[in-house]
Amino acid sequence: MKNVVIHKVITFVFTEAQLRGYWNEKKQKIPFESLTNEQLMALAEDMLANSSHSQLEQHILDHGWRVKEEIEGQVLAEDDSREHVHVELIDTTKQGSPSTKLFIDRLSQIECSQCGFSFYVRNVNADTTHLKCPSCLQLLKN
Repeated sequence: MKNVVIHKVITFVFTEAQLRGYWNEKKQKIPFESLTNEQLMALAEDMLANSSHSQLEQHILDHGWRVKEEIEGQVLAEDDSREHVHVELIDTTKQGSPSTKLFIDRLSQIECSQCGFSFYVRNVNADTTHLKCPSCLQLLKN
């Protein structure tokens, strides 16, 4: 079974069966079995982009019926080319480590000393001396 895992703060899991169903809905002439690893990952991203909020709920890890076993196995391919998303193709029938990567490492976590609210800034080297807390609107203290 080849499942695609998309990490964006929330981890989405697209099972092979779901991807096959989506592919068949699109009435493609190329057989699903002939898709490359990269094409499977692109298909999952297309499915993610074209799903409603209620449809997306079925893909969220640890939400509903998506379980950690669906992201455990051998990583066949991955795409780490964008800063806001990480995509992996995992073969769950082969031995491998669980996919536990949460790619927030490109962000800086900032916590307000006034109210304790935490938020993230994309620019790791950002000057935070002029930022205000989005929750309490107080100037952040370094």
